[in-house]
Amino acid sequence: MTTPTPGTGDGARGAVRRAFGRINSLLSRPAAAVQLGTDSLIVQTPGEGEVWQAGEEHLVRWLLTGPVDPVDIHLVQREGTSTATRAVLATGLPAHVTSVRVTLPADILAGDYLLLVTSQGLLDAYSRPFRVSAG
Repeated sequence: MTTPTPGTGDGARGAVRRAFGRINSLLSRPAAAVQLGTDSLIVQTPGEGEVWQAGEEHLVRWLLTGPVDPVDIHLVQREGTSTATRAVLATGLPAHVTSVRVTLPADILAGDYLLLVTSQGLLDAYSRPFRVSAG
């Protein structure tokens, strides 16, 4: 009789181990904001601490699972514990494209920002905090 490798069986215990392994791999990604659920949206870039120049083009990258609507990307400024949308960088992107180049407005103020990647309000995920320097 052979002993199955833990986590590879078809039983409930194996399914739970596989699910925890997947969650752990998502959470261990250094540049990801995570929303767990049946449908998940994770922003990979920009990464924490990156500096983006106003007026320049930058790559935004995300991962998703499940069926979702088109994706919009908003530039959100952090102001203490609150946030304010400063620009809409892209709208109506096919969700499964998973990356796009966006141009920051040239007149955007320097400061701490996040990107909000949203699937028409059904799924929302923020990037890690990054900095914008004046153009």
